[in-house]
Amino acid sequence: MSQGAGIWAVVPVKRFAEAKSRLAPVLDAGERARLARLMFEDVLEALLPCQEVLAGTLVVTSDRDAAAWAQSCGATVVFDHGDNGINAAVSLAIERISGNGDDGIMVVPSDIPQVSPQAIVTAAAAIASPRTLAIAAATEDGGTNLLACRPAGAIPLCFGPRSFERHYRAALEAGITVHTLRLPELSLDIDRPENLRAFLSLQSKTRTHAFLSRLGVGARLEQREHLGRQPAGCAAARV
Repeated sequence: MSQGAGIWAVVPVKRFAEAKSRLAPVLDAGERARLARLMFEDVLEALLPCQEVLAGTLVVTSDRDAAAWAQSCGATVVFDHGDNGINAAVSLAIERISGNGDDGIMVVPSDIPQVSPQAIVTAAAAIASPRTLAIAAATEDGGTNLLACRPAGAIPLCFGPRSFERHYRAALEAGITVHTLRLPELSLDIDRPENLRAFLSLQSKTRTHAFLSRLGVGARLEQREHLGRQPAGCAAARV
């Protein structure tokens, strides 16, 4: 841990058993929970080689399995007993590091398993100066797939669909320099069935990719699309 770096990675983690409900058309409850855990492990593994540019990693969660894994990797756990979503989770992390007003944060969602150490280093370099923000957009819904800012509480946080533009505008209004991170490994999050196909096409060497490949998720998606293309009368005839 490099205490002089002054940038804390923050990884909010929802309870595995409750995560990724929008993937229910393709994955059952157990598979979704396993996927959520593996994605988190991949994200944390990408952060571990970045100790020279990070003061540390804070995992904010109410899931005890996530907390145990984080601690075994040397991350600091902040328990989110309220479990009120990503914005509240990041606020808890900011409170935890608020002793040094110059510290920055880098919010890394737990559902971008393809994130690379190089992307983390790039984001950290972008906020080396005070009053800076580095941000990556989610291609599909205009959300925010990574946000790094210095100081930590420089702008209000509003993660969710279309949040990239809101974060960007808030920074400009506050007189903060904005760097847009246009990195392929930050453009995709795994939230909906169509995201699974896009992720599998990346051929990433991650736990997540290996798991989805073993499940035959590509074939499941093709079958789902095939059924969706059939005329309503054909589907009804089989009922």
